[in-house]
Amino acid sequence: MADADILALGEPLIELLRLDDPVDGRIVYAQGVGGDTLNAMVAAARQGARAGYLTAVGDDPFGEAITAFAAEEGIDTAHIAVRTGDPTGVCFIHPDPQERRFFYARRGSAASHYRPGDLPEAAIAGARVLHISAITLAISPGMRAAAFAAAETAREGGGLVAFDLNLRLALWSLDEARAAIEAFLPLADIVLPSDDEAALLTGQDDPGAILDHFGRHGAAHVVLKRGAKGVVLATSTGRHEIAAPKVEPVDSTGAGDSFAGAFLAYLIETGDSGLAAARAVRVAAGTVCGLGATAPIPTRAEVLKPE
Repeated sequence: MADADILALGEPLIELLRLDDPVDGRIVYAQGVGGDTLNAMVAAARQGARAGYLTAVGDDPFGEAITAFAAEEGIDTAHIAVRTGDPTGVCFIHPDPQERRFFYARRGSAASHYRPGDLPEAAIAGARVLHISAITLAISPGMRAAAFAAAETAREGGGLVAFDLNLRLALWSLDEARAAIEAFLPLADIVLPSDDEAALLTGQDDPGAILDHFGRHGAAHVVLKRGAKGVVLATSTGRHEIAAPKVEPVDSTGAGDSFAGAFLAYLIETGDSGLAAARAVRVAAGTVCGLGATAPIPTRAEVLKPE
């Protein structure tokens, strides 16, 4: 396929989704594919963007399943490395319409061994957007170093760097997270915090103060994700509230990720951040109406169909 316009760096995960109904008294999980930055690329690809993924998976059935899934979604898998002897990470999801309920089995995973030397520098320099999250920074010191190096390469190539907060304290301490995130923010052109995580990180709960905090290094776009309340978009022209459609949520997993991927897709297509955010909230709203991180993400046709 042609070079990707949007590249994401991070860790894909096999998703094991807990089902409501036991079988013979036993808890049952359904297998899927997820991982925050991969979720975002699925959303971007379903909106019509040329998306690609940078990571490593294990030489195991889970790694094969992830790569096959990404390829089926139209995501460029040329830069998904396979590491023999290292496992593919797993995420257990307990569906909840309001809260994120994840449990990880990812220590020592293939992606945690990713290093700056694994980066495809030419592909990164040629992309229009590089997407990274705080989970990417949390996976391991090696992956964190790769994220910083990739961001520098993207900026040197004239591309934008997008950063989704995605604060997961199961992966690192709040102090370590704060230090790494604050160090990365000067490299970000687009910052995508969620209000609950931003409040925990900054100690602020006022949307304006949160936007000030994440925009102080000069990011062109800061989008504060507020769940059912929609988003607040901050740009050089001011701040704009964008409401979310009213839906009956089933599972909040992946909603913020799908917003991020859709926002990036529509931003590079239209150049209009307000329009991109308005379409992306529809993607996120559709995502919470089904189970799992990727299965319910709406397509472009579903998002753009007349109401």
